[in-house]
Amino acid sequence: MKFLTITALLIGTCLLSGCTGLIDLALNKSISPEVQQAAQSPESWYTFMPHRAPGFCLRTRHAIVWEDDSMDLGYWKGLHPQPPHRVLMEARGNIFILHRRYVWDGNSVGVTTPNDLMPSLRHDALYHALKEGAPISRRAIDKAYREDCRQHGSEIGTWRYFSLRLFGGIFNRLGQHNTLIIVPTTPDTPPAPLEPDRPDDPYDDLSYTPA
Repeated sequence: MKFLTITALLIGTCLLSGCTGLIDLALNKSISPEVQQAAQSPESWYTFMPHRAPGFCLRTRHAIVWEDDSMDLGYWKGLHPQPPHRVLMEARGNIFILHRRYVWDGNSVGVTTPNDLMPSLRHDALYHALKEGAPISRRAIDKAYREDCRQHGSEIGTWRYFSLRLFGGIFNRLGQHNTLIIVPTTPDTPPAPLEPDRPDDPYDDLSYTPA
């Protein structure tokens, strides 16, 4: 336990000082060749950005919607902090909508395989919203992640889940803040329009790194 605590403090120090490359190396973080190859297909739902690997190097090409009766996310929208304040995500009760061009980094530890993509995407996006003040339970997010892993065939393992429960909150409070504007909405608030797919989406200034 002492070793895990010291490790968490060292990683936290690196996050605060900006040496994320050292963290990726220490955690043996990488993106599998299968994930990189699949991203080259015009039908892929995500883009792989090799110049950012293995950090925030994955980006959605179209909106993704989850409907989960086990979660109550409330009603809110998450906006990009810079004008024109594009909607990045929104919650509508048990529905979570992640709009296109959202950037994430796959698994925090180890290799990201094709089975890890969807579980890590929803978990990262909800942690991002939680960090910026969205009314979500971290416990509910972690439970949803475990269920997503089971459904997609990702090997989460008991140790990985309990490590997430122990240290996820600490790591989520570190790093860059004010990267998302949470705006409360109501059931009567219309959802933001979904942008059309662009498989050849260029790397532009609206691509977004949450941490």
